[in-house]
Amino acid sequence: MAKVNKSSAKSPMKPIAPNHLTMPLFAPGMTALHRAGLGGLACTLKHIERAYLQGALADDDVPGGPWDDGAAPWEIEAEQLTLRFCQPDAAGEYLRRLFALSFGVHGGLIWLPGQYELPPNLAVRADLQLGLTLTFLQHGKTRTLAKELIMAAHEPERDGVPGVVVEYRTCFGYKHQNGWMDCVDKKTGCLSATTVGIEGPLNPGAVVRHNAFSSPTKIDERVERLVPLYFALIGCITIPVNRGVGVLLIPEVEDLATFSAARPLMTPTSSRQCLAAGAADAGLQLQIRLKAAHLGLTAFHAVTFRPTPWASQQKSRVESLYVPVLRSRDLDLYELALAHLPPRVATQTLQETTGRGKAKVTLERRKSFRTDSVVRPRIADNLANGRRWYTGFTRLMTATNPATNKPYRNQLTFEREGLHDMVTDARVWNDEGEALVVQAVHEAIRQRFGQIADNYKSNPAGMRNKFNNERERLRLAFTGAKTVAQARTALCDLFSRGGSNKPLQQAWRKILPMFHADRWQHTRDLALLALASYGGRSDDDVSNPESAPI
Repeated sequence: MAKVNKSSAKSPMKPIAPNHLTMPLFAPGMTALHRAGLGGLACTLKHIERAYLQGALADDDVPGGPWDDGAAPWEIEAEQLTLRFCQPDAAGEYLRRLFALSFGVHGGLIWLPGQYELPPNLAVRADLQLGLTLTFLQHGKTRTLAKELIMAAHEPERDGVPGVVVEYRTCFGYKHQNGWMDCVDKKTGCLSATTVGIEGPLNPGAVVRHNAFSSPTKIDERVERLVPLYFALIGCITIPVNRGVGVLLIPEVEDLATFSAARPLMTPTSSRQCLAAGAADAGLQLQIRLKAAHLGLTAFHAVTFRPTPWASQQKSRVESLYVPVLRSRDLDLYELALAHLPPRVATQTLQETTGRGKAKVTLERRKSFRTDSVVRPRIADNLANGRRWYTGFTRLMTATNPATNKPYRNQLTFEREGLHDMVTDARVWNDEGEALVVQAVHEAIRQRFGQIADNYKSNPAGMRNKFNNERERLRLAFTGAKTVAQARTALCDLFSRGGSNKPLQQAWRKILPMFHADRWQHTRDLALLALASYGGRSDDDVSNPESAPI
């Protein structure tokens, strides 16, 4: 038997490295985050095209430059994006230039030009950077920030009232700036043929599930899905709820060309737009902005990040909510809620002491801060989930706000006027019975408080205490109703104590269906909503902090 000369045997040919990178929008493995990232890449490429044509970028700056006849070396189609390198070994330099123009630092803050229609001011960019450090760039190893805090004001001082001050740390760099190195072969400069492990900075919440099984529980991606994940930083919107909680909004991208035009209009441009009260609230605020710009609305995946008792040092992905494109009526209803219950700027006077003894001097200064509604995020969450806008209002009268460790009902006092304006607006009701329940409860409370006022005319302090006691008695009666019979009893008790009640007398046939077994929980929510929104004699002494809508 003849021997085979191994040295003469043909070795398998190495695959030829490609001279382009094609990324289909709906290819297998492309999640909503990947698609948003591909959309972020598309709007960044559009920004580079505009800057090059305006003479702001030189041939040595742009990917694939110089461009023949000014034609950019890429194609953006509705469902596909292709980057063209001309030569396979030019991929490294192409991507290096692309990442350098996409992920920058300007003025000490993260700079993502693909996100902007017009460059935001310093305070807005400070809020946007906070959103990024609460979601994508949480870990200290993913970004380099200075230790010292710097201040930036959203609005200049007006009438002696200072603008809202934002604190931020100077940024010197972050992971995405060198991300092109993961995409190419370091020896040849061609596109990488291997997979890369994915962690939080590229896919927030993606971690190895168990150290003993690190290989089967980690996420690996090839270059055609790795590049979109890097650009998810641009395609997504990150909104801080406060300094410890952030929301990541992942838009549903169905057309790259359309999204590349719409994405810059989604970026916050004012103090009011930079904060949200919750995940659904953030998504619906974006839909309102798109509606105002006469653009097609977009659905979102809204992911909430906050510290947990088992991992307080980082913000974990604790909730994911799909925010669909709302029906026109529901979006109009949310817009009413945003108008009646807006984020506000409150002002407080602080006293500061300097010196000692006879040289001691006390100075006063005014400080402005942003505060937001506790009702509007409940409304947004209900609308996003297809529920009645007031569903679950009972919880606001019983639960504790984890951000302040105080009952939500304490904050409802400052929203009474906005709630009253909302419940008296006929556009918010699905049927007449809902509005009539609120009107009847308002009238019963008015009559009841009138009786108290008559009995305590000579004792203002006792009158205020009695008002507060009556409110608390009604709250406990309604929140304690756990069955249809108990809810009927609580309402009938209020109506009987209140005396003559015109809404009840004139429309009792329309109110009766609200007491049926399938609607009693809605009726309980409406009764508590009426209690929280009632404004009358008992509220003359309520001292609201000086504040104004943002």
